[in-house]
Amino acid sequence: MLIKKTLLFLLLTCFGFLGYSQRPLVKEVDRSMSFGTRPCFRLELEGTTTGLVVDEWKRFAKDRFGAKLKKDGKSGEFYAEKLTGSISPNEFAIRSTVEEFGKTGVALNVWFDLGTVYLDRRVNAEGANEAVSALTDCYIELRKAIITKELKEAEGKLKELESSRRKMEKENLNLHKDIENYKEKIKKAEEDIVRNEQEQNVNAADQEKMRAAVEEIQKRLQNVHSERNN
Repeated sequence: MLIKKTLLFLLLTCFGFLGYSQRPLVKEVDRSMSFGTRPCFRLELEGTTTGLVVDEWKRFAKDRFGAKLKKDGKSGEFYAEKLTGSISPNEFAIRSTVEEFGKTGVALNVWFDLGTVYLDRRVNAEGANEAVSALTDCYIELRKAIITKELKEAEGKLKELESSRRKMEKENLNLHKDIENYKEKIKKAEEDIVRNEQEQNVNAADQEKMRAAVEEIQKRLQNVHSERNN
């Protein structure tokens, strides 16, 4: 029974990973925007910020579509008009939003306004394929930017740790030098103690001699009076 449960768990896990790895990078959904609910192409990313996605999306839209995205102050959408390219044989416009979802997710929603309709696979499969291809490239660029930022942050932390390590090594070297200096001071102090004790012994002996001399002089002083009677 345990073996069967284990095999079932492994199979479910494998299918789960396969499902995740095969999920589309660009989702085609109907989503609400300033002109109502329209066909939308949506990218979902984890571990990033809206600021990074906006910056990278602006750069990509300019490079790929020649779009200088502006922000609509009322709707908050980023848009560009009178664009040309493989998305449509006629001029088209882009409207887009960047929003947070879940706990750490950031999504990019893109609508292609073809003038009379919004780009949708149901009415323009070729154009939709072009949009998906372009936005898949955008997804890859965004992932590269996210990982590059993560790498820079990790490299920055590594440099901080390396700098901290160098400071600790320098401190350790100074502490060892301090110990050597203290040892020299202790050695000198021990020698000074020996010398001091020897000098104390000499001083004590000199004191005894001088005490005897003082006593002898005192006796001589006392005997001065007796010299009168001699």
